Amino acid sequence: MSTEETLLHLFLTCPFSLQCWQTIGIHWDSTLSVTEMVLQARQLFGLPSFREIVLIASWCIWTHRNSIIFDGAFVSLERRKSSFKDEIGLVLHRAKPSL
Repeated sequence: MSTEETLLHLFLTCPFSLQCWQTIGIHWDSTLSVTEMVLQARQLFGLPSFREIVLIASWCIWTHRNSIIFDGAFVSLERRKSSFKDEIGLVLHRAKPSL
């Protein structure tokens, strides 16, 4: 049985994505509308960097998915964690020190 790969599934509800979000402490309540999911997750996360974290994590999920589909890579939470740390490092390098 295959699951249709919608944006909601890819980024928020597939088992791999859920593990990724749990790793960084973001919980998505899939019983809510997308807008309510984001508002609730932001409130529960509690850090002002929520938007940046979500964007970087989404980018990492997207690129990891593409490497699986187009390059024959294997699903790897460890590789995704490494990619996330690298991307966060690049953002911190470009961010103002006060942030």
